[in-house]
Amino acid sequence: IRRPPRSTPLYSSAASDVYKRQEYTLNVKILDESKSIRLKIMDFLSRREHSSKEIYQKMSRRVESIEMLLEVIEGLEQDGLLSDERFAESYFQSRKRRGFGPLRIKNELIQRGVNENIFYSLDTETDWSLYAFQALKKKLHGKYPEDTKEILKLKKFLNYRGFDFKDIDNAFLMLNQENL
Repeated sequence: IRRPPRSTPLYSSAASDVYKRQEYTLNVKILDESKSIRLKIMDFLSRREHSSKEIYQKMSRRVESIEMLLEVIEGLEQDGLLSDERFAESYFQSRKRRGFGPLRIKNELIQRGVNENIFYSLDTETDWSLYAFQALKKKLHGKYPEDTKEILKLKKFLNYRGFDFKDIDNAFLMLNQENL
């Protein structure tokens, strides 16, 4: 049994991706009533919290009228169903538990349309040195770094995670005290 050469559309992944994208755009229903827009947004919000900007970005392709979308978003904010503060709180706690630092969390929240002041109100009592230490311990798997090259690599990792240099230094001080 001979297989067709890979250049045929049967094996071409690019051709199937284009077909799938076209099929997706054909299957997306364009919403033209405020009630249906509100229901779709509520469907998104039932899965997780979203910021206003995220909802706008998700829904702008699906609606006929952007003005109607903005009115529905404003109405949901007034009803207390859509809240940037609640989204920021949820996102902040989630990312903090996963070992990310304040600089990265703040930048991610700003990208998602959350005001910088909301982040600062959430970040009042957090000891980031402790979270940097926990992320460092998790990365080390119980192995203490031997040379300066490994230490610099770990510091770069924590910096990428969004921790400030003073928190990184404090985390290494805690690690040294623990290993004495």
